[in-house]
Amino acid sequence: MTHLTYNDRTNAEEYIIRTFQHCNIIGLGEGGHHLENAHQFFHQLFENKKFQEIVDVVILEFANTDYQNILDEYIYGKEVDVNELQKLWRESTQSATLFGEANIYFELLKKIREINFALPKDKKIRVLGGDPSINWASINNIEDWKNQVGYEREILPATLAKEFGINQKKKVLLIYSEFHLTKIPDKIFDEQMQTITSIINKTLKDSMKVIGISYSESLLSHKQFKDVPLYSAVDLSDNELGNVPASQFFQASVYKDNKEIILFDKYKLKDTFDALIYVGSYSSLKKCLMPQINQFDKNSLQELNRRRTILGLEPLAYEGS
Repeated sequence: MTHLTYNDRTNAEEYIIRTFQHCNIIGLGEGGHHLENAHQFFHQLFENKKFQEIVDVVILEFANTDYQNILDEYIYGKEVDVNELQKLWRESTQSATLFGEANIYFELLKKIREINFALPKDKKIRVLGGDPSINWASINNIEDWKNQVGYEREILPATLAKEFGINQKKKVLLIYSEFHLTKIPDKIFDEQMQTITSIINKTLKDSMKVIGISYSESLLSHKQFKDVPLYSAVDLSDNELGNVPASQFFQASVYKDNKEIILFDKYKLKDTFDALIYVGSYSSLKKCLMPQINQFDKNSLQELNRRRTILGLEPLAYEGS
C-alpha cells in the first residue's frame, strides 16, 4: 500500500479522491446521526465532478437490503411512490428508533438520483442498502431481534464492500455512523465485536480507509482546528491530533456488569480513524429536526410502538392525544 502524504489541512473532497486512487473502499462517518453539517458536505462531495468519475458504489446504513429493488428504481430515475421508498427505513432493523426518518436521508438519496440523471449509463452511481434483512412479523421479544440481527449490521456491509471493492475492484464509499467504521473494535465492550473495517481489513490488509467527522466539542477545541477552512481533512497518521485519546471523539460511556466503561479508553485517535473532516465549529453544528409523529397512520404507529416496546424504548403518541 502506497503511503500518502498530505498537508496538515487538505481539502476534504481532494483527500477522498486521492485516497481512492490508492484503495478501493472508504468509510465516511456521519458525525453522529442526523448531523446536517455532515450531510451538507456529502452533497458537496457528490457534486464534485472528479468524485463522480471515480466512485462506483455507495453503501448506506439507513437503507434496508430487503428493498434493494425499490432503491435501484429510485436511484436510476424511475418514479417511485413515497410509501414504497419509505420502506427502506421504516422496515429496517433500526425502524423502532426512527433512524432514517429525518429528511436529510431522503435528501441524500434525492441528490444521488439527480446526479445520476446527468451521468452516462456506465458511470451512474449504484446505491446499496447496508441494513440487513429482517422480518419484524416474526419478532416478539428482544431475543428474537438479536437472533435475526446479531452482528449482521457489520457483516452485510462488509460483505458488500468486499464483493464490489475487492473482488470487482470498484470504488466503494460507505456512509455510516463512526462506531460501525472504526479501524479496530473496542472489545472491552463486547468480546465478539467487529467493525465493518476490521472485517474487511482482515481479508485484505489496509484495503479500507476510514474518515470521521470531527463533531465533538473536545476535539474541535484542539489547536489543529483553529482557523481551519471548512471541509478540510486532517490526516491522523503523521499529526499530533492522531495521538489524542480516542475517547475524546466518542465522548460516551456504557455500562457492563454495572460498571461504567469509557469507549475506546485505551486507544489513540489514529488507532480508530485515518483522517477527520472539519464541518464547522461546535456552535455551528446542527441536528436535523425529526418529522412529526403524526405523519404515521394509526396502524403504522401501533406497529412502530410494538417494535419500540420490544427494544425497551418508550412508546410514541400523537400530539394532543
